[in-house]
Amino acid sequence: MRQLILDIAPGGPPRLEDFVTGRNAEVVETLRQWVGGKSPERFVYLWGEPGAGKSHLLKALVPSRYVACQPDTRFASDPHPLLLVDDVDRLSPEGAVSLFHRYNERRDEGKRLLASGPCPPGQLSLLPDLATRLGWGLVLRVHSLDDQEKMAALQARAAQMGVSLPQEAARYILTHWTRDTASLFALMQELNRWSLSTHRASITIPLIRDALASLQTRFSEM
Repeated sequence: MRQLILDIAPGGPPRLEDFVTGRNAEVVETLRQWVGGKSPERFVYLWGEPGAGKSHLLKALVPSRYVACQPDTRFASDPHPLLLVDDVDRLSPEGAVSLFHRYNERRDEGKRLLASGPCPPGQLSLLPDLATRLGWGLVLRVHSLDDQEKMAALQARAAQMGVSLPQEAARYILTHWTRDTASLFALMQELNRWSLSTHRASITIPLIRDALASLQTRFSEM
């Protein structure tokens, strides 16, 4: 069941207020200051393992300035003072060169850039000059939530929805579902719909089993 991939609608656009902080309180506050123009740093690089929440943070800051890198992504000159670039490790050599030029332009013109990747800049398999420049600014690590933090976050989200989630049920979700927080919270929405449709005030393991079995059936019929 862990490998089941479904198009469960998220609960709306990412917001900083919805980010489960864990050990990242300083990172979140730094980004608040940065996007508000209250930080002296113009260039920031976030790194952390997949599922740590880097994309959530970038999308939540300035959605209109967010770019999710792909091999065909290229960066043209841009007059806007902000640019947020996610997953720079996915850039092709040509894409990395174009970001390198935009970095230099932004440095010369007093503009700002926030980028993210899965590892520190010095470990990126990118154009060496670009990797070096990404390390010139502020480098912050986004820590993944541990299992206890994830269970607490699930229980808090359930409480916001008006249902209870016992500890053993939260642990069951972690064992039987994708463990990144976005997927976990999307599943919580689905489980909340199930609890409402069955008039249950608590999300129990039997309810979770029924919901996952239904999702599996839905997936197999696609």
